[in-house]
Amino acid sequence: MMHKFTKKTIFTLVTVLVIAGVLLCNIGFHALATRGLWFLDFAIPRYLSMEGTLYKVSDSCIDLLDKNLPGTVDAINAERAAKGEQPLKVEIIFCTDADMLDKNDYTRYIHYTALGLQKEFADYIDVQYVNIVKNPSAVQKYKATSATNIYSSNVIVSFGTEYRVFTVDSLFTSNDAASKDYWAYNGEKKLTSGILAVTRAESPIACLTVNHGEKIEGYDEFMRLIEAAGFRVQTLDLENDPIPENCRLIITMAPQTDFFGDAADDNDEIDKLDAFLDKAYSFLYVCDPDSPSLPNLEEYLEFWGITQARKTDSAGLFENYLLQDKEANVDGEGYALIATYETLGKGASFTADLRDTGYPPTVIFDNATAIKPADNYKPTYVLEDETTNTEAYMYYSYRANGVSRTMHNIFTAPATANGTVNGEVHEAAGQYPFSLMTLTVENRTTQETNYSVAQEPSYVCCIASTDFLSDTVLASDAYGNADVVLGTLRSMGREVIPVTLEFKAFMVWDIAEKVLADNNPMPIMIALAVVPALICFGVGIFFNVRRKYL
Repeated sequence: MMHKFTKKTIFTLVTVLVIAGVLLCNIGFHALATRGLWFLDFAIPRYLSMEGTLYKVSDSCIDLLDKNLPGTVDAINAERAAKGEQPLKVEIIFCTDADMLDKNDYTRYIHYTALGLQKEFADYIDVQYVNIVKNPSAVQKYKATSATNIYSSNVIVSFGTEYRVFTVDSLFTSNDAASKDYWAYNGEKKLTSGILAVTRAESPIACLTVNHGEKIEGYDEFMRLIEAAGFRVQTLDLENDPIPENCRLIITMAPQTDFFGDAADDNDEIDKLDAFLDKAYSFLYVCDPDSPSLPNLEEYLEFWGITQARKTDSAGLFENYLLQDKEANVDGEGYALIATYETLGKGASFTADLRDTGYPPTVIFDNATAIKPADNYKPTYVLEDETTNTEAYMYYSYRANGVSRTMHNIFTAPATANGTVNGEVHEAAGQYPFSLMTLTVENRTTQETNYSVAQEPSYVCCIASTDFLSDTVLASDAYGNADVVLGTLRSMGREVIPVTLEFKAFMVWDIAEKVLADNNPMPIMIALAVVPALICFGVGIFFNVRRKYL
């Protein structure tokens, strides 16, 4: 009896140990697969000539980072060591737990790219996870927000004080982002661009134009925000000085005299500005109710859809609008307007992070004039429901001579605002409210390879209030103006785009058979499914037979 009990105990113990061993093997292999990227990628490229697959970090990406990352990070850390500071790594921060990333096909692509980069550059890149539902303050400095769904979740690339924030949506290519109809993965290029941007040894330049009576003095907080957005700030005499090679943004603050424009003169400021924007860079123009007539500059801005709202008499004399709203204001008189966020379209993307918080901060435009679309920009309507012609939003578009530009609102005045002249109402808002901050985009498509193209737009942003940028408003925690300015500057600052990196397109079934014929994964898949089962089956028979003879 004791002998039988001992055998039963032994077999029970063996069974428990086998089950425990299987569980431990699963846990161990999962950990190794996650940290060491132990997997086989059977993804099928869209184009047969493409190299690399969806999960594997491409050799061109590794080569690009290997040429740029160690040198810059080592140099920065050497300076930190001399100051007695700890060395830094590039942090790729996911705003959710690791297991949540692997449950979704799309976030798994991004997760494995990050892990692949960490594996290749372990001394320089570290992947982290922050559950921002439980710990929202952990990423507050990055302006990252808790997402309503996995597609708007944030991925942060950070190094020291520099960072870039990406949404899951922004790392894929689709024909219709609203339906998540992704057809290619572009995360490798975007993350690499972010890494190069936050670790670059020399920041891009933002130039403030001078010698036109610009309002530059007394805007210390604005200058601080330009630097916080990753720029070095310089002044630029556009007529007499060349634009610095590393300049990515030109800012003009309410000029009082016109830009020099003479096509026959090499110092033509309008031509210089136009050539600068042709490089897919950006221009920020600020005006106010006191802006004088500037024929050359205004004519050029009209090509970007921007005109200033005015009352003009028969003699050609004019007065700029001063907007007033006695209902939505913070000063009691109606001149410090509480702006309305644009919630759809390209302009809305500049404030998406602020609006995703659930409680968007109040943004004010004090002493503001109004921006109107130029006559050659036509309204373009985007329908929410095509069957009922329900309008979702609208923007203004211009197409001529091979040029395509669109003008979008970022902020508008309240619907109850009026355009006043000398204290009297001259124009009510009408069907569409007055524009306070606009974004004009010139769309450019650059062919990178036979199969991929890159979008390299130029941006012209117009703000209709210099007081929007005042120290008092930007330094106040009560308003979101500083967040808007910082987000706008970051969005307009053109990063270095690694053009050697291609997107990774998803499978197209009409060529799948040929790809599978050239590189058939089925034998490996069958082996992985059948061999472990046969081993377990054999072990089970062995123990069953042995049990009968014990």
